[in-house]
Amino acid sequence: MAMYLLLALIFFLTACTSSTPIPTDTSLPPTPSPQPIEVLFTGDDCTVTGPSELPAGKHTFTFIDESDMDAELWLLSLRNGKTTQDILDRQSEPGEWYPKPGWVSYDTRLSIESKESEGRRVDSYTWNLFKVGEHTISCYVPSPQMMWFPAPLMIVEAPSE
Repeated sequence: MAMYLLLALIFFLTACTSSTPIPTDTSLPPTPSPQPIEVLFTGDDCTVTGPSELPAGKHTFTFIDESDMDAELWLLSLRNGKTTQDILDRQSEPGEWYPKPGWVSYDTRLSIESKESEGRRVDSYTWNLFKVGEHTISCYVPSPQMMWFPAPLMIVEAPSE
């Protein structure tokens, strides 16, 4: 009798065990933008093409660096009712660097992929943009330190599914 109970227990435990792997990657793919967001840095200017408003989520930006300065794309979240104009007011001219004010925080960059195309560097950045409110786009050069703020970016509540 004990043998039958042992076999029944082994059969039950084997039947309840799944050999199908359970996915551990629960990250979501980037939210598709209504149209691609492209940021072009020439060394003298930084321009943005694309929407000025996005739903909260993960978004991919294309950053084209035509300069020889190794520029970077940064997205900044603005707090306390501040706007991109408040950031621009701190510069005496475009490109002038100054320390980040306390009401600015860096958005979370999830990934970056770089490639060369037609003699210029083209980066694909994915950003985690879940803070609803005004953000600003920045072209940043680490050496010598310079920065441009070409456009505000409003992050709105993502539509419910």
